[in-house]
Amino acid sequence: MDNKKDIYNLWVQYTTKNDETYFREFVARFVDIWRSQLQLDFQAANCPLWHEVQPDNGPHLGRLPDELLPAIGKFIIVARDACETDTLDDQGIEQVAILIDCLVIVCRHFDNILSIIKYEYKPNLIAILTKVFAQQMEQRRATLAMSHLFRSFSSFLEVMYDPYLTWRSFLRGQLADYARLPYKPHAVHVEIVPFIYDCFQNEALLGFADIGESLLHVLGAIICGSQKTLNLNSTYRNTNALISANAPRSGDGQLLNCDNLRNGMRAICPATVSIIMRILQLWESAGSLRHVALNCYALMVIVLQKSSPEERQIDLFTLIQLYCDALQQLLATTHFDSGAASFDITSDTDSDVAIDMGALSASVAAVQLFLAPGAATGAAVSEAIGETNLLELLIGLPQVIQPWHIAHTSALSSTMDALAALTHSAPLCAEQLRLAGRIDRLFGSLRDFEAPTTALLDACFSLGYNAEQRVLVLPEVMLQLLQWLPALQEAEQLHVSVLLLKGCTDNYGTKTVACGSRVVKAVCACLLQSELLVEACAQNLIKLIEELSKLSIVPVELKCIFALLRRGAEFAQCKQLQQTLVVIALQSLRGSNCCAQYFAIEQPADGILVPDIKNWTLSGAYGFILHMLVRFTAQQDQTQSGSTRRMLLTLHTASGCGFEVFVQPNGHVVVAALTRREYLTTATATKTLLDGQWHYLTVAITPPKRPFSYSQINIYVDFVQKLSATLKVQPVNEPFSVCGIGAVLAAPPKQSDVAKGGSLPRSSSQESGPAYKGMLPSLLERTLSTNVSNYFTLPLRTQTAFDPNVKNFPIGMQDTVFGEQACLQGHLGGVLLAEPTTSLKTIFDAGMNFSSIFSQDNDLLELNSRFVFCYAPNAVWHGSCQDLIPGGRFPGRISAQHCKTVKIQDTINSIGGINAMLPMLHRLVKEQESDVSIGSVSDDSATSPSSLRTPIAEEFTDWEMLSSNSYTEWKMIQHPLASLLCLLRYLTHEHENNQQQLLSSECLAIIGTMLQRCPPPYFDVNALMATHLLMESLQGHKSTPAAGNNAQLLDALYEHIVFDFAIWSRLQFQITLGHAQYLSAMIKNDRKYFRRRYGVQFMLDVVRQYYSTPDNICSDDARTIRATLFGIVRFYLQKDVNIKEVNAIVAFLASVRQELVLVELLEMMTNYVRGKNCKDQMVLLLHEPQSANLIYNFFVDKSYNSDIQEAAIRFLGALLATSRVHQKYKQVLRLYDPSSDQSMFPGFFSFITPMSLSSTILFYLVDEMLGAQPDYGGLMFVVYHVSSCDLQVKLEIARRLLQTTFVKQQSTAAIARQTGWQESIARLLIRKPITCVPPDEERRRSFGINMDVLLEDNTSFLAQADLITFSDQEINLAQLQQQQAQSQEEHSDSGLILNELQASVSEAATVIESEIKELAESVSGAVVDNVNSVFSVIRQKTHDIQDTFESLTQGNSTETDNTPTASLHREESLSSESSTQSPHGPAKKSDSMESTSAFDFMAEGDVDTEEQLVYLVSNTLFNVFWRGIANDHPHCWQERGQVLGCINLLALNNELITSHLSLRLRILEMAVQASLFDLSEHGSQTHINQENASNILRMVYELVVLGSNEDESKKCSTKLLDGVLALLDALMIFQQGSSEDWSDMIRLYLGLLLKCSHHPNPGIVAMATAKLHAILQSRATEDPAELSYLLYSINRALDNAIEVGNPEEYSFLMPVMKALLEKCRSAFNLDTTLPDLPSTSSGPVFFNDFQMYSTSKKWRNFMERMVKPLYDRYQREIELNLWEPINRFWAECYEACKAASKQRASFQAANRRVFQQKIYMPWKVRQVEEMQRLQNAALQHKTNDSHIRKKWKTAKRFLYGPRGPWFTGHGTWIRSRAPERALALTTENLFDVPRIWIKRQTLLPSCQLGDLERGSISCCCPGVQSKCKFRELELYKSRRSFGHGMSVHFC
Repeated sequence: MDNKKDIYNLWVQYTTKNDETYFREFVARFVDIWRSQLQLDFQAANCPLWHEVQPDNGPHLGRLPDELLPAIGKFIIVARDACETDTLDDQGIEQVAILIDCLVIVCRHFDNILSIIKYEYKPNLIAILTKVFAQQMEQRRATLAMSHLFRSFSSFLEVMYDPYLTWRSFLRGQLADYARLPYKPHAVHVEIVPFIYDCFQNEALLGFADIGESLLHVLGAIICGSQKTLNLNSTYRNTNALISANAPRSGDGQLLNCDNLRNGMRAICPATVSIIMRILQLWESAGSLRHVALNCYALMVIVLQKSSPEERQIDLFTLIQLYCDALQQLLATTHFDSGAASFDITSDTDSDVAIDMGALSASVAAVQLFLAPGAATGAAVSEAIGETNLLELLIGLPQVIQPWHIAHTSALSSTMDALAALTHSAPLCAEQLRLAGRIDRLFGSLRDFEAPTTALLDACFSLGYNAEQRVLVLPEVMLQLLQWLPALQEAEQLHVSVLLLKGCTDNYGTKTVACGSRVVKAVCACLLQSELLVEACAQNLIKLIEELSKLSIVPVELKCIFALLRRGAEFAQCKQLQQTLVVIALQSLRGSNCCAQYFAIEQPADGILVPDIKNWTLSGAYGFILHMLVRFTAQQDQTQSGSTRRMLLTLHTASGCGFEVFVQPNGHVVVAALTRREYLTTATATKTLLDGQWHYLTVAITPPKRPFSYSQINIYVDFVQKLSATLKVQPVNEPFSVCGIGAVLAAPPKQSDVAKGGSLPRSSSQESGPAYKGMLPSLLERTLSTNVSNYFTLPLRTQTAFDPNVKNFPIGMQDTVFGEQACLQGHLGGVLLAEPTTSLKTIFDAGMNFSSIFSQDNDLLELNSRFVFCYAPNAVWHGSCQDLIPGGRFPGRISAQHCKTVKIQDTINSIGGINAMLPMLHRLVKEQESDVSIGSVSDDSATSPSSLRTPIAEEFTDWEMLSSNSYTEWKMIQHPLASLLCLLRYLTHEHENNQQQLLSSECLAIIGTMLQRCPPPYFDVNALMATHLLMESLQGHKSTPAAGNNAQLLDALYEHIVFDFAIWSRLQFQITLGHAQYLSAMIKNDRKYFRRRYGVQFMLDVVRQYYSTPDNICSDDARTIRATLFGIVRFYLQKDVNIKEVNAIVAFLASVRQELVLVELLEMMTNYVRGKNCKDQMVLLLHEPQSANLIYNFFVDKSYNSDIQEAAIRFLGALLATSRVHQKYKQVLRLYDPSSDQSMFPGFFSFITPMSLSSTILFYLVDEMLGAQPDYGGLMFVVYHVSSCDLQVKLEIARRLLQTTFVKQQSTAAIARQTGWQESIARLLIRKPITCVPPDEERRRSFGINMDVLLEDNTSFLAQADLITFSDQEINLAQLQQQQAQSQEEHSDSGLILNELQASVSEAATVIESEIKELAESVSGAVVDNVNSVFSVIRQKTHDIQDTFESLTQGNSTETDNTPTASLHREESLSSESSTQSPHGPAKKSDSMESTSAFDFMAEGDVDTEEQLVYLVSNTLFNVFWRGIANDHPHCWQERGQVLGCINLLALNNELITSHLSLRLRILEMAVQASLFDLSEHGSQTHINQENASNILRMVYELVVLGSNEDESKKCSTKLLDGVLALLDALMIFQQGSSEDWSDMIRLYLGLLLKCSHHPNPGIVAMATAKLHAILQSRATEDPAELSYLLYSINRALDNAIEVGNPEEYSFLMPVMKALLEKCRSAFNLDTTLPDLPSTSSGPVFFNDFQMYSTSKKWRNFMERMVKPLYDRYQREIELNLWEPINRFWAECYEACKAASKQRASFQAANRRVFQQKIYMPWKVRQVEEMQRLQNAALQHKTNDSHIRKKWKTAKRFLYGPRGPWFTGHGTWIRSRAPERALALTTENLFDVPRIWIKRQTLLPSCQLGDLERGSISCCCPGVQSKCKFRELELYKSRRSFGHGMSVHFC
């Protein structure tokens, strides 16, 4: 505030006192105040830019003193006067400078400029500066006042003629937008330009750089400020470009206001140009001065481009040429030719002038200023540059300066930047740069310099790539950089590689240009020197190959890639390059490059025009179908350029009506209909068109079919309807006159539009004009471009009813609403225009091949009537589009780049096809590197199979294949083998050519053979997935119409890879299992297809060959894989089955020797048969002869272990238990022979002697034989052969046998009908055979019969004894050679208790037997299901008996075996399901098991196992003995006698578990009880019962009386004696008056009683003597002989009792003797004969007396003389009538036993032959046939393998040959091998021609070799002679000497 008051006071003092001092101080302080607010130094860094300058920055004149300007003018005049008188000193000059600064401040307010112009300051100031300048030039240095003066004067002129300081902004690189600057500068003073010229005419000015800069700043400001008017006029011209296209460019007043251009045009004149050129040409010019001069010169070039030629004082071409001359002057210097390092070179004059070292680089860099982005289009300057030698000058500059001893980097960088600017802004320059090898010459000279810097490399890169427009201008530059790359340093290599990768792959356009320029080939050539490249650089180059090849790759590039791959380990990035190759193939499948040829419509002038569209005749209303294949590029800088509509189709009539189809920036497709007043639009709401992919776009406009109706608009994107709308368009018959596709076409302007087109710009005196002009258009534009509805964007209100999707706008507003027209800005793959009546399906079915629509056999007239035109990129020639419709009525003109891409799928066919990838796999198989992955994969993937752990079940229980997403593909590509398989899939996917080649060349077979040799670590999960995806790729197109070859290829893939387990069996367990499970899932999806070739037989062969005894996996893993394969077999069988598959299974079982495999298969079959999914046909086929019944051979062959046999028996059990087959069809499986009507089990058991079957199998066989259809014949042979088994087995079989005799009614009779059943059952009691036979006498003593009477021939007996023991089946065990047991164990108390218990149980069993008989008779007519009730009754009875047994034996338990019971063992080993006896369900089985508890004494542990067995066997024998043999049979008792006879015969050669006497005693005890029961039930009058009783008594008599064994305790028991006595009583043999003769029974009775009367057992003696005493008392007999027999026998017994001292026996016998003496008293007259006989009436005294008397001689004489003769006579009668029949009976029994044994042996031998014929031999035949089949398969496999190897050798001849992609470059493609036969002539391979020649040559004399070689080659294949070099022929000559007939082959 104080400063303002002081200034005011100073001005008041000046005005009042008129003192100059106050004025000077006022001005100085005024300038100082504003200097702090305004930047007066325009060279300062904080100088405001053009957009920061405000019109009112300075003070307005209204706020300044009125006399200020006149006062300033006065003092300037004063200064001029002083100057003219040479009195103006430095202070005066400084005061003038301050005055000028004051004027500068005032001019900073634009309203003051006009006032200042009115004052003539400039002439006075120019006069002052002229005088001062002349004085200054005479001095050495400029004073500060002088510099201040010129600087202030420059600022004053700048603010007048460039008020916005645009020149200063231009110097700082900021170009002004003159459209935003409302103020227009005034005309320049006429003296300014001459003043500047005059100053520069003084050569000394170069020494005063600051003065020169100030003068050039004035010139620059004048020129730069004049662009405001130029910009307005040029803007007007651009907006009306269509109107003024043909208008003259001269200043005729119509389009240009020439007065407004006078400032720039006056400043740009030859004089000003010359002074600038003089500065530029001199190296001595200061750098700052040169910088200003260059910018001023560049400004001249820019302004001249905006002016018309008539306005110019100098031509633009001359301006450029002068610049070139200046450069030539600089280049012609000799300053740098010497090696001096000094940069200051003194001139010849005394003054030192510094040389500007940056002169050249700065001058060259000025080219960039000529082509400033905001200057103009650059067309004029480009044309001028093209006419000059500027390009040649810049190209040759590096070569010129190369000898200079200076730093070249700056100059080289500037040169490259200048060339880049030229090529970026002027396409003509880029074209000229391509010619005459200029680029090669340029970079050749650059490479001669030292190592380039990063800046130079960046400049080189910018020459080829325009970063602003993201366009690859000169791809040749990229090739040169790639060639230069290996010679660079590491940092520069990496930097350049990054630049190349970005520039060539920035967008679709750059990729297209780079592919067309063979950049990939250059990259491969660079990678050949990979040892010179750093790793990161090589990685970037490989990435560049990948990105470019994804778009397109040609054969030469692919061959170059293979050239890198074939280097193998020499090329460090080989694996990554292989991965890149796979990624390239993958990208070709993803649809982003589906169109191989297309038009690139990118530039505004691009598009297709149809000039003859006016010839298209329409009928009625408009309508058409537009169908095109397009791809839109992403718009850049959309916000800056504003919204545009990308035109697709333009159809206009002469009146402006028609249609437009365009795409909005948001991707919506808009269809517009133009009428005279309206612009009707409808748009789709889709954004998919801008995703960078190819899309089919179809617009169908269907005209109305009747008057006053609406047209229909349908829009389809990718054949999917996106919009359907109705539109009412008035029918007009006017034809279309304009048709454009993707092009920008402007409608013809109306006169009203021209009139409204805008008036001319306002004159320079209209200050408000620029403000008005710049305000309203921008406001209007912002209003219309917003989304807010306004007057212009709201649809019109008309009377027409519109569809909701249709909007209506006023005509002419379309550019405002939707944006200006733009070209397609994308790619066009084809376009078709058709009549609306054409079927859309016909168009859609054609796909991208539009021409296929017209290649059909259609009528030409019909085609011409339905289609208008069709254009395709492959039908273009020199800018003309051929109409593909027959007739070609509408050819088009194209202005766009034609692009063509080639997929790797097509390219590979040019270098050998799919076979070209085989060497990669071959190398992978052969390499032994430890790492597996291509990239950085962990070492876990390369772990050896031995170190791999088997994963737990949770890790792979549910394997599933991942979908083929990006991550999955990436993971597979990271691994070498998986990547190759992926490459194969990518190359063949939906490519018929490659698939056909893959099939015809047997490539899959070769790959499969290689995979067999592939290291297992390489084949990981990724390779597995790749294999499956390859298969799915072919499967996905298996059902397509054109998939004939595809199906064959799929078959080949299945055969050689997928189902070739020679590959999979070598791999890790997880991989193999995953593949097997995948195959299982795949087979389930298409069972019928896979069953034909990979059915049951195939899976079984795989298991046999690869997984029976695998050596690379553990047994558990092998079992898991086998389970999966067997699961596939089961699946096949569940769906369908035939006899071939059943035979395959049987053959597999017969031929495989691995037990685990057989067990698993049998278990699978067992589960399958039991399951609900089992087919009935399968069960029926298994029951056929020579099918499942052959499985019995598992039991016959002793090489199979018990596990297999048990699995086999479970399988057989499942088959027999099924209800799907009737019982009669199961006879085959039960070994029933229908032809002989007998069982084959006897022959079956003859093969397994000694018995080797396990207890489980035996139990099952027994159960099956006792099932619903029992086989008692086989059962007896089972029982016969188990004699050598363990005791537990025999016990369980005996239990079941006894159970059967009780449960089944007819079982005993059926058993009795079997030959030798007695011996079979009795053999269960054999403990071991006797190897040392005792002497004959000892053998005789062991029987209670007279052997001399029985056997006449001892030798025959011995032979028969051998038959009984089956000498051919003796058991050869060491323990059987022991001696026979010496004696039987003595009876203990426990033994007596045991006998009593057994007697009790036997009685109970008899009762049970009777009850069972009654129950069985009552339920005999019931169904089998009701048997449970019977079992329940039996169970209740047996429980009662067992309770009784427990009560009897409590406290007297005996030690038992600790071994598990047989029943428990059976239940553990054989499941209830597998042991089911009949199809009646498991209930019967459970009940039968419960019923055996009645006989299972071991459950309580009271009786040992042997006793149980004896009990069970004896009861079984008795049941059959008594109930099985019919009484009406004539030889029934002979058969019953065989039971006891066999027991005796078995005791001869075997040690039995119990004594044969005890066994006979048991049986007879039960027989006596049974006979008593029969007699009590049916009465004694029944003859059969009496006969049975009498025979039983004879057997008892034979055992007790006739038996010679001294052990009387085993021959009789109280139970037997009691039963016999009861039986005799029941027979009433002593009954008086009986008609029957019981004399023999009486003798038997008496003999039995007498025998028992002196038994060791007192009880028996008591019973016998008591009974005998009762008989004597009750019977009235007087037969002396009988009495003598009794008396003699009793007396002998008494003597024996007295002798041994047995008073007890004596006491028992004395009553009998007493009664007998009384009975004999009358018969023998004892009173007279023995008078001294003690009296019998004396009571007890008689006993003692008779004891004394019996020793007297008289008594002895009586006995010898009188009693003994009668005794002898009676004894003879007994022997004759009783003993002889008994002996004869037993002899017949023994003979019958021997006959039965012989008959059984003969039957078994005959049955063995039947079994061998029906079962054994077919099994062997199956084995032989299977072995032959396997041998044939192995031979065929060997043949196929040999064929495949030959194919691979043939393929290698081409692949590694000179024309092959893997040619190594050496002459090794022909080599000799060992002498072989000459190769035959073939026409399949081109390389057979040299081979033929070699063969013919070897057969001719050596003297003809020279001519023959050339002649044979030329005649066989003319092209070979040019390909084969002469040195190769010489090589052949040298090798020919190895031998005649040597063949030469290709490696």
